Amino acid sequence: MKIEYQQHPDGPPGTPPIAARAGDLVFTGGQMAVHPTLGIPAEAKLLPNYYWHGSSVHRQLSYVYANLDTTLRQLGASLPRCLKINSYHTDPSEVDMALRVRKEWFDAAAAPPSSLLIIPELPVHGATVSLDMTVLASDAELDRDLVPIKSVQAIGQVAAIGWSVYSQAVRGGGFVFTRGTTSTGPRGPIDEIVPHPELPYRHNPVRFQTRYVLEYLGKLLDDAVCSFDDVVRAEIYLERMSDFAVFDEVWREHFPVDPPARFIVQSRLAVPHTVVEIELVAIDPGGPYRKEIISTDDAPTPLGAEPQAVRAGPYLFLSTQMATDYRSGVAVEARPDPDFPFHTSGIGLQSRYILRNVEAICRAAGTNVRNLVKRRAVYADYNDLQEAEEPWRAKLGDRLPPTTNLRTDGPALVPGCRVLYDLTAVIEG
Repeated sequence: MKIEYQQHPDGPPGTPPIAARAGDLVFTGGQMAVHPTLGIPAEAKLLPNYYWHGSSVHRQLSYVYANLDTTLRQLGASLPRCLKINSYHTDPSEVDMALRVRKEWFDAAAAPPSSLLIIPELPVHGATVSLDMTVLASDAELDRDLVPIKSVQAIGQVAAIGWSVYSQAVRGGGFVFTRGTTSTGPRGPIDEIVPHPELPYRHNPVRFQTRYVLEYLGKLLDDAVCSFDDVVRAEIYLERMSDFAVFDEVWREHFPVDPPARFIVQSRLAVPHTVVEIELVAIDPGGPYRKEIISTDDAPTPLGAEPQAVRAGPYLFLSTQMATDYRSGVAVEARPDPDFPFHTSGIGLQSRYILRNVEAICRAAGTNVRNLVKRRAVYADYNDLQEAEEPWRAKLGDRLPPTTNLRTDGPALVPGCRVLYDLTAVIEG
């Protein structure tokens, strides 16, 4: 399948593209209000000495949305065709305005499903928001349609802001995309998750909330005339990675066979008292794609309820990639020699180990690593970013995929793993 890239005209060599189109889908990397060589432009900043006039996040997002709309149109798409938006914020006080800005760019009745996370830092000082998207091409045979919601109530933002700042589920291009879902109702957090002053330990929060969220998502899938069997990809954010074991028990109840690929990271959530957020991508049973589990002995097999990858038609969704063999924590070949710790780059070893595994998984699916169309990298320390990128640049050259770079304060699912990758590729032929 042909991949069409859209680069920033001023991006230096080795800069990932803004977006890539493969078939009917366009994938954008994390976009900030940043020029690739000059930093944050004046039009994305408040006026000097007018600190209380205007909104910084409004200016940043206006810059980002305008650039994205131009880029998407060059690839045969547009912002209103967005199927899913992920929004990462460093300042929780900006969330309200960030959601209100969407009305300037999206139809209030058809805004895309969304996940919104609070992160500690972005890789550009002064930038406080980053967006990445999956967008449907304008000439796609299977058009973008909102899923008619019958089984669940309105989202809490309707009461808080006055309109649905995102849709609960949308279909297009052969897939169904859900919103990032937490234990909330029409008025915010449901009563059961708000701490009781006298009974603070009345239930296990992650067990209760995971089950609630998955049951809610099951209803959204029902409304889309599909089921958990059709889910090919999941994105999971946990407030505490130490909750994973309990989370995974509940997950297995809902995905007893052929679970989806999944990406798991620790992150602060935007709604108080919530401890888990989940979003799903499912194949549309009315579309042309079918779900296929991808497995190879040439890459580590995850310990949790997830495959190495899932293929859906021409698209390949990989589960979280990190430098573990699932036998000894960080893989031995991804660790520096403890007697000579300064003679090799630890993050370089981890990045190269991950890349070899990604190559093996892609090969098993009938494609190769040069056909990646989306990459999200989550770091424990941004000082690792440039060194981690070197193996990717050397291997991919001008075929780097659109990339979102984030940082988390929490540990990876396997402690000691310093970077996690969320990857999507396309299948040749």
